[in-house]
Amino acid sequence: MELNQFIFPQGVERVVYNQSFCKSTHDLLNRFGYRRAFIVCSRSINTRTELIQKLRSELGELVVGLTDEVGEHAPIANILAAAKKVRKCSADVLISVGGGSVLDFCKFVQLAVSEKAFTQEDLLRYQWQMSPDGLESLSTSTAEPMIRQIAIPTTLATAEWTSGGTPVDSITRQKARLKAERGAPRAIVYDPDVLRHTPSRLLFATAIRGLDHAINTYTAVVPHPLSDLASLEAIRLFFQHLSTLAKERESRVALSGVQLATWYTGMVQTTMSPVHGFSHWMTHILAPLALASHSETGGVLMLAQARWIEEIGCSRHKVILQAIGSSHDRLSSALEELLVMLELPTTLSELGITREHIEAAIPIAMQHPILTRYNPREITGPDDLRRLLDLGG
Repeated sequence: MELNQFIFPQGVERVVYNQSFCKSTHDLLNRFGYRRAFIVCSRSINTRTELIQKLRSELGELVVGLTDEVGEHAPIANILAAAKKVRKCSADVLISVGGGSVLDFCKFVQLAVSEKAFTQEDLLRYQWQMSPDGLESLSTSTAEPMIRQIAIPTTLATAEWTSGGTPVDSITRQKARLKAERGAPRAIVYDPDVLRHTPSRLLFATAIRGLDHAINTYTAVVPHPLSDLASLEAIRLFFQHLSTLAKERESRVALSGVQLATWYTGMVQTTMSPVHGFSHWMTHILAPLALASHSETGGVLMLAQARWIEEIGCSRHKVILQAIGSSHDRLSSALEELLVMLELPTTLSELGITREHIEAAIPIAMQHPILTRYNPREITGPDDLRRLLDLGG
């Protein structure tokens, strides 16, 4: 199969790198003509750091509202509550300060406001669908965006580069698949000093999730030369700078380096549209079922996927090992070493994921439109999934 169509990031117009988030955000509001900003952040960022206080001081009367009621995996009930607040205060832009849940949350608020979908039933009508060739997720929303997002990421999993995400239904604990038209942030602000406020375990776990995205891009069954170049460099940067951060947590050079790796990963992940494999998609199913950390689950599944592919051999794994300067002869060994260095889980059992969780996830995974379709080693049925997951301990 050959990739011959390229889908550029749906909404990203500007990236500010290695600059102060406060001044950069103020400049962006002026550049785009926004005058009524609504801030969305996590509860911990709002109450345990000075980031929001500094931002509000910088923006002054331009801020008309704020919510820190996001929640892990962006529960749909919270999205709808925030969308109603945004509408009530006539905000003209969202400013997200946070990780993947916050960034995705704003995409869904944008979708709800734009489509005037203020109930769960109405919002779930806009779940994305797959293109006939199975290579692209298509938004079912047709409304012009009534509000956009300026993103200040505090983690490293690349959510700022996508127009969709997977909010969780708090009743079923399963994730919906929503995608907003031009739902990626209009601008992204990468400030390495912001990452100093992110707890180390969260920062490292999301970096590993970003690394998983980069590896999935480089080993995609439908590759492209440009995505190969950027994703391989991203993998090298992640390994280099995470190794430094494990020893020197405050290193600004390393913090800036992992943000650059995230930028490379996210940009080609969306532009060249290489279809990701098992580890990317299974995380979206297994983590919410087990109430486990999304990024930490993704790290273990990344490791399991590497082991699964190695059983039949993978020339691209060898190229990765050369790029990162590893002495290991298996990529899984280098990945496990990195996880241990960062004090992150290496097995599903460490995350509290049981055989019952796995058995509950398998039928959902088999119904997923992508999970079993595009893997370097074919997944033919439930037994393959069980064996693959067993490699995750």
